[in-house]
Amino acid sequence: MLRLIPSETALVLGGGGAKGAYEIGAIEALDALGIRPMTVCGVSVGALNAAMYAQGRMDTAAALWENISLSDVVANVEGIVPDDVEALFDHPDKLLDFVKNYAHTKGMDTAPFRELLERNVDEDALRRSPVRFSLVTTRFPAMTMVEKSLADMEPGSLHRWLMASASCFPFFPMTAIGAERYIDGGFCDNTPVGTALRGGARHVIAIDIGKHRSHEQYDRRPNVTYIRASHPLGSLLGFDAARSAKNRILGYNDVMRAFGRLRGTKYAFETGDAQALYARATDFIVQLSKIEAILQSTGALTARDGGQLFGVLEDGLAPGADAIDYFLRACELCAEIAAVEPAQVFTFARFVDAIRMNLPLDKAESMLDSLLGGRIGVLFTAPQPDRRLIIACLYHLLLQGKLFNALTVRVLASFPRELLCALTLRAIL
Repeated sequence: MLRLIPSETALVLGGGGAKGAYEIGAIEALDALGIRPMTVCGVSVGALNAAMYAQGRMDTAAALWENISLSDVVANVEGIVPDDVEALFDHPDKLLDFVKNYAHTKGMDTAPFRELLERNVDEDALRRSPVRFSLVTTRFPAMTMVEKSLADMEPGSLHRWLMASASCFPFFPMTAIGAERYIDGGFCDNTPVGTALRGGARHVIAIDIGKHRSHEQYDRRPNVTYIRASHPLGSLLGFDAARSAKNRILGYNDVMRAFGRLRGTKYAFETGDAQALYARATDFIVQLSKIEAILQSTGALTARDGGQLFGVLEDGLAPGADAIDYFLRACELCAEIAAVEPAQVFTFARFVDAIRMNLPLDKAESMLDSLLGGRIGVLFTAPQPDRRLIIACLYHLLLQGKLFNALTVRVLASFPRELLCALTLRAIL
């Protein structure tokens, strides 16, 4: 694990509204690892979490996220559909209608959020803290980034700056400070790694919880640990205690995985247990290479497509992945299709049991005679293909040794993910 000096390490917490519980889990993991950055920068809800971290109130922050609801953030929640809010940013035509309406409504009533900040963030305690705190907001209408450290804020203005950083225009009203108006910092940079680097940090730990990834360039920087949520965290205003609890676990596990204490890409595996899979993983890689060569020899894959199955795996793997990483990623693809709950830490045996329980293996076996009669294409051409049933059926065909005939191979070449999952099931069940 990296040796990080607290005074030279900065923690950057991105914006994401109701997804903020993920950051609480991430901070708890860092604390468990003995990593306690002495500089913290946040955007929007990340600024709230950063302030609570800097004032040493993570127990209060955890309790807040255990109980928070939409009514703690905005008033008059009737008629608000949380999923609709974030979706508007992906549909400019609908967003324009909302902006026009904003001229009359001035956005949602965020008085409850102001009260939440006042109850949970103690400016005096923050100013006494040895942890250096800053936030990012956006000056409107110039749309310029404003990086504001606590030292640069007028006494008594912290809560207004926190509101400014989280003013998700046009849903939330703009925040006026002096003669200027401000909106959410995420409009400029939702995970401001650059702010921390400009501030002199030698190493940055960045937590990105936005709907869309903020940065690509930091994944391979030796002085940046960039942690992106491994699974969708919900919607911007989807405040829900059960969802927050799961997101908190995901945040913890993703950080532990980033620092080598857990294995996996989308799911979390005990390190020692996963390490024992080396021989099995190596055999799987050999067999997968052989299957690709068979497909290529039949003409289903050309030389140009030759790494199609491995390409599916490598799409989610970090550079330098070993055989265990490849094997676990293949198992994770099965788990994703089987809808195995990711917010937990697995032994490999328990993980396989969860996949088995979530797949319709008995139903697939009962369909075997029909599939052997040449009706495999029906699985893929249904109006709404059942991917769980597809991989279960392909698995049973593999057990019969009937999968790689001239009739099916062309179909399978067009569905490499499903084929890969079936091959993986054969190796683990």
